[in-house]
Amino acid sequence: MSTADGILVVGAGPVGLTTASQLARLGVPVRVVDVLPAPTTESRAVSLHARSMEMLASMGVLPRLEARGRRIPAIAMVDGRTGETRAHVPFDEVPSRHPFLLDIPQPDTEAVLAERATELGIVVERGVSLTGLSQDDDGVEVTLRGPEGEQTTRVGWVVGADGGHSTTRHLAGTHLDGAFHGQHFAMADVDVDTEFSPDAIRMFTHPDGMGMLFPLAGDRARIMFLVDDPGPHAPDPTLEQIQALADARMGGRVIVRDPHWLTYFEVHHAQVPRYRLGRVLLAGDAAHIHSPAGAQGMNTGIQDAANLAWKLALVVQGRAEPVLLDTYHDERHPVGAEVVKATTLLTDVGTAQGAGAALRDAALFVVGHVHPLGNAAATTTAELRVSYRHSPLSVQHGGHHHGAARVGEHAPDPVGLARPDGTPVAVEELAERPGFLLLVRGDAAGQEEALGDLGSVVRIGEDVLDPDDVVGRAYGLGAEGLALIRPDGYLGLVADTADPALVRRYLAETLHLAAPAAQSAAVAEPS
Repeated sequence: MSTADGILVVGAGPVGLTTASQLARLGVPVRVVDVLPAPTTESRAVSLHARSMEMLASMGVLPRLEARGRRIPAIAMVDGRTGETRAHVPFDEVPSRHPFLLDIPQPDTEAVLAERATELGIVVERGVSLTGLSQDDDGVEVTLRGPEGEQTTRVGWVVGADGGHSTTRHLAGTHLDGAFHGQHFAMADVDVDTEFSPDAIRMFTHPDGMGMLFPLAGDRARIMFLVDDPGPHAPDPTLEQIQALADARMGGRVIVRDPHWLTYFEVHHAQVPRYRLGRVLLAGDAAHIHSPAGAQGMNTGIQDAANLAWKLALVVQGRAEPVLLDTYHDERHPVGAEVVKATTLLTDVGTAQGAGAALRDAALFVVGHVHPLGNAAATTTAELRVSYRHSPLSVQHGGHHHGAARVGEHAPDPVGLARPDGTPVAVEELAERPGFLLLVRGDAAGQEEALGDLGSVVRIGEDVLDPDDVVGRAYGLGAEGLALIRPDGYLGLVADTADPALVRRYLAETLHLAAPAAQSAAVAEPS
């Protein structure tokens, strides 16, 4: 790839691979480079939340991920001195087909995503680093250093998904803004013997610093402790040091053995001012860094990727003006800022002492014992409350029905839909087809022409049966109406009429898209 029409993705971690694969699914060629000569063996991020699983399901990789991971149905807050559970927050009622966390080592996540990328024709170029970058109105000139030396080439766009120490971010001329005192963690990927059942991620509060226990497949677990600065030249922690921390902060109930990886790491709480810098776009840790509390980092990055990819695809294909990419920053930057704020607060709360600790414990008791509060906490942790309700891309035509999803929120996936032959079908399955998904109730004449090749039209009552009106209640559709689901799974347009002119107007006036080409088939069959 050497033309100014192509896309260069820097970084082949979960965020870079998700971005590249989503672009490829939408028919956009992409080049991926990574400075590492081989995939990482370090189990850095280990938890996938419901919203990320919904997005990864649309890529067709979720069953492969589940085969390598462990379903975790809850998060618990535990007193690290006594081992007493202060709050137990189950995920069984979160509004998703995936009411759990999936704990899986990052190398396994990357292996599955890399396999999918290969299926889509993507070749990851390893041992290749970005060393130079300059851009103008028409493209980006990049210098890459690899096993065969340096080369300079021109691409249309660069996506920086190269982590917290992002070279792309530096070369694009921006920086992280935030708290730079740093927090240090001792981290261990080990096998454990423990009386704690593997049915929850456990966060241990302690005056000396919080601890975290993430059960993985088998006896394996990820353990982390907030620690004092070990110093710039400190050796990796020993298994004995990890055991001492576990004894002190996990109530003496966790025995560690058979280490896979032991390390110290430092995190700051910071974010770049802009996610879009002309023709350079930043995602994941290149755009925001924060505490691992709540397991939000990789998930936020995967959702950055899903938001960015469909917009970038439309721009590269000449269907949309580059201004559409400004909505990537507008929609995702506030989400990143909230994650930085929330994880900072959670880490600070975990180390509270005296009156602060008493207040924290009282609050945890309330959350753990008042069902609506616990369910709200679970839904927030699962990232299902992320929405773009105030985005200019979110359009409601007609009144909103009480209890139904609002535009800008993630698309509901109610149970009760069926194919014409009676077999169950989910919105998630319908979304496996690349592009937009248009659900129509009532007369669907003209909808295929309005949407064209930008996605699929599904007629409720014909292509998909809805005997109990679950779509009507979830989306707020009466006897007639439509819901346009964006490629990243969020509601872009909801209307109380099935008039195809509304779809044409949304595409032309809200997304500023050129007229869609005709579909090769009139209506996409559910699969």
